[in-house]
Amino acid sequence: MSRKESLFRGAAALAAAGLIIKVSNLLIRVPLTRMMDAEGLGMYQMALPAFTALYHLAAGGVPVAVQNMVAAAFARGRRQVAEQVFRLGLGYTLLAGGLGTVLLLTGAPWIAASLGEARVRWALMAVAPAVILFAMDSVYRNYLQGRKLMSPSATASVLEQATKVIVTMGAASWLMARGREFAAAGAALGITAGAVISLAYMAGYARLVRQEDDDDPGPPEPTGRLARRMAALAWPVTVGSIAVPLLNLVDVGIVQRGFQKAFAAQGTATAMYGAYSGIAAQVVWFPQVLTGALANALVPVLAAARARGDREAVRERVLLGLRATGLICLPAAVGLALLADPVARLFGEPAAAAPLRCMAPVAYLGPLFWMMTAQLQALGRTGLPMRNFGIAMGLKLVLDALLAPLPGIDVRGVALATVCMFLAGSYLNALALERELEEPLPWALLLRGPLVSSLLMGALLFGLATGGFLPSATWASLSASLAVAPAAYGLLLVVTRAVSWDDLREIGGPWGARLEQWFHTLWR
Repeated sequence: MSRKESLFRGAAALAAAGLIIKVSNLLIRVPLTRMMDAEGLGMYQMALPAFTALYHLAAGGVPVAVQNMVAAAFARGRRQVAEQVFRLGLGYTLLAGGLGTVLLLTGAPWIAASLGEARVRWALMAVAPAVILFAMDSVYRNYLQGRKLMSPSATASVLEQATKVIVTMGAASWLMARGREFAAAGAALGITAGAVISLAYMAGYARLVRQEDDDDPGPPEPTGRLARRMAALAWPVTVGSIAVPLLNLVDVGIVQRGFQKAFAAQGTATAMYGAYSGIAAQVVWFPQVLTGALANALVPVLAAARARGDREAVRERVLLGLRATGLICLPAAVGLALLADPVARLFGEPAAAAPLRCMAPVAYLGPLFWMMTAQLQALGRTGLPMRNFGIAMGLKLVLDALLAPLPGIDVRGVALATVCMFLAGSYLNALALERELEEPLPWALLLRGPLVSSLLMGALLFGLATGGFLPSATWASLSASLAVAPAAYGLLLVVTRAVSWDDLREIGGPWGARLEQWFHTLWR
């Protein structure tokens, strides 16, 4: 293999791409919301669960199986086996993705009616081609990530996002004159356009990498045996991947109809769903950019360590992922709870402040759940995390059905139901991870320092805000907070000894070593 990447470089590339994408997604929602208002944004958001459900139906657990099997094959020097796995995965997603696209195109009117908002059908039809495109794209990405090549996925994601932003804003603006439902369809068309560019780049890059391979490919394996192994890894994720988005689709209908009872007017209900799902839910997932990149980079490392039987390496990498999640996401959760009002005003939708404040714990619980999901899947337990998420999603459905129709609770209740969902899912994942490691996870050691530092940082921000030390203007207030909070948090981590130089070297790779060298030079 002629192209190699370190764990840190791969994670950094994915994190940088994720940061660009997340920031641009948040920034684009400001003009998009002001253009279509929360009602139009709500229609756009209501189309996404159906698209996600059919995409997962098409891809299922095959990309996860491809990554695990490719990583294990290269760890044993069996490149020919990795190529067989890649071709099997691509063939499956081509067929299943085509079926998913056809189903979404033909079923759009029925799906929209079942959601209680018939106007959503145009957005569903606009996003339908992205099902097959993203299904195939995911196989290319996971094949390269199984080879520990993360940068191509990062580059493709940036290209995809740039295309999506341009097409989304252009199409939504052009179609707005015909009505909000057509503007929402224009916004959805941006997803399809981004998928075209991403797939084209990934296919071209994968072809170059495969042509450059000059090592011994090793003997092949019988295709039937590989297919059975792939199915054993993929089917639990596939079942979960189908069930969870379908449950999410059911949840959209439950929440929308509950909001209609709480707010009477359909337009108000759709607008509140837009504030909850299109703004609050998007903002709380911002920390996932960094932890998701680390999780993706750790998957092939964990899979390879498992293939070698190196249990100590597995344990170290698992704890590294959990510790990094706490360090990054706990301060974000505290900060979002305190800054919910200025963030909502930034989008021009003050109604988003209440669900954002209630959902703030998801900024930690969500990334924690998906970090443990990636770790369990890398260790071969592909079905457990999806089963756990299905159980947690069932809890959310019950809570949403009870709380969404209640005036005065409505959107806050749905936000708190989301918190309960990820709390339950994380608890179940933690139990499964402890069984795999055959030892309890040291939560006190992992979370004590970051949690104390985050709460002290929050107390400082609250004091500055109530004391009138922060500007009143929205942009100025957020800018000042984002300047003060990270610096205060970093200092508190050092003061409370929550982070050591060993931690920085482990999490930060060469940058952590350079920071240590710079610090010692400065204070010599």
